Amino acid sequence: MSIRDNLKRGTIEMILLHLLEEEDKYGYQLSQDLEKQSEGEYQLNEATMYPTLYRLKKNGFLEERKVQVVGKRFRVYYHLTEAGKQHLEETKAQYKQVCVSIEKVMSYRDRVKAAGKKANK
Repeated sequence: MSIRDNLKRGTIEMILLHLLEEEDKYGYQLSQDLEKQSEGEYQLNEATMYPTLYRLKKNGFLEERKVQVVGKRFRVYYHLTEAGKQHLEETKAQYKQVCVSIEKVMSYRDRVKAAGKKANK
């Protein structure tokens, strides 16, 4: 599995919660919004999305509501709970902190070289 795939897997909960921040959405709508907002970079299949949504629901971060759409068919809408909003904020803060830490490590040599050049002037 590539680093790209691992990063996507590691951020899927945060991304789904983020997509539900503004309004309730059903599964297909979530996958379409994700693909659109990522400009096609992030495509989510059902085998990944639904187990994640069920886990978020089980943890109290989402609620679901069934709405009849055509005949006997129902569409399940997901709603972000207050606990889900709190979890999203915590997760986003942790994500940002990890990104900053990674960038520090990746740029360390360049920063040390730049500091050495300034000290030698």
